[in-house]
Amino acid sequence: MFKLINIIGIDGAGKTTLAKALAAELQQQDTRVRYRYCQYFAKLLYPIKMAARLSVMRKTDEFENYKHYNQTKKETSRRFPLLANTYAFIWLIDYLIQVFFKISIPVFFGQKLIIDRYIFDIAVNLSLTTNNELDYAGKLIYFFLKFAPRPDIIIFIDLPEAVAFSRKDDIQDIEYLRERSERYRMLAGAYHFQFIDGTKSKTQMLIDAKNIVMKHHEK
Repeated sequence: MFKLINIIGIDGAGKTTLAKALAAELQQQDTRVRYRYCQYFAKLLYPIKMAARLSVMRKTDEFENYKHYNQTKKETSRRFPLLANTYAFIWLIDYLIQVFFKISIPVFFGQKLIIDRYIFDIAVNLSLTTNNELDYAGKLIYFFLKFAPRPDIIIFIDLPEAVAFSRKDDIQDIEYLRERSERYRMLAGAYHFQFIDGTKSKTQMLIDAKNIVMKHHEK
């Protein structure tokens, strides 16, 4: 059995579609199954994000010129490492509070959740935002999982960045996807990601996800 199934992948991979479909399918067998969207929404961090946009990032636009935006962000993190790490810490604590209500409490009361996004997305984003290497993401995940439920199954939707980019019109740049895709793949072995081919049909992806869940039950 499972308590948490986490669906992850780059933007445009089809995480939400698969997570909702899998939750609906599994609900037919167990009424305790629920879908949860677990993206981060800045609350504690919001004033700091606004201050950054009005100061060091004021002349950048991630949609008009992602390369310039990304370089400015990384240079700022390099120049002010203490500030960057404080920013990351507040982000992580902010997210943990949100996860406590969205995930931890429902799991405590017996719900089984299909989570769309989770700590792996946050850790990858934070490691890039603070201009740190992958081991930084690993440390964030380790800290987070001391206080929040660990997924029983992590399904990574794998597909070429160009395909994902063509699916959505709100992605900053294809480089945004490439950076994240590379780090997901580097994390895959340590956290036992189960890969699903994101270029397949929605029906086949659901079948593949159900097979992964079935194999987990058989262990």
